[in-house]
Amino acid sequence: MSFSTARMAVGMDAAAALITQVAWSENGSSESANVVPTACTVKAATVANPSVIANNGALESAAATADCTITHFAFKSSTTNQTTWNQLSQAAVLLTGGKITAADGALTENWHQTTAPPA
Repeated sequence: MSFSTARMAVGMDAAAALITQVAWSENGSSESANVVPTACTVKAATVANPSVIANNGALESAAATADCTITHFAFKSSTTNQTTWNQLSQAAVLLTGGKITAADGALTENWHQTTAPPA
C-alpha cells in the first residue's frame, strides 16, 4: 500500500512548512561557523514529483568570515534543521569574503527513511 501522489505532495509541503533558511556545513554533521544560514523558501511539491522539494529562486550566501570548504547543506527553520545534511554536488571552496551561490531548484530534499523500518 502507498499514498497517492497527491497525498504525498500534501505531506511533503506540510513537512517543509517550517523551512526558512539553508544551513551550510564543512563536515556534514554540524553547521559551519564561517557562513551564516541563508534565507530561502522552497518550491511546493508537485503531483508529478511529490517526494521532492527544492529551493525557490537563486540563492547567495553571506560572505564567509574565514577560509573554508562547504560540503553539505540542510534546510532549517530559524532554530532547527528540518532535514538531514545533504552533500553538495560540488564542494564550495571559499576564501574569506567568498559566497556560495545556488541556482533556482539546485538544492533538493526528498522523502527517504533514515532509520530502520519497524519490525
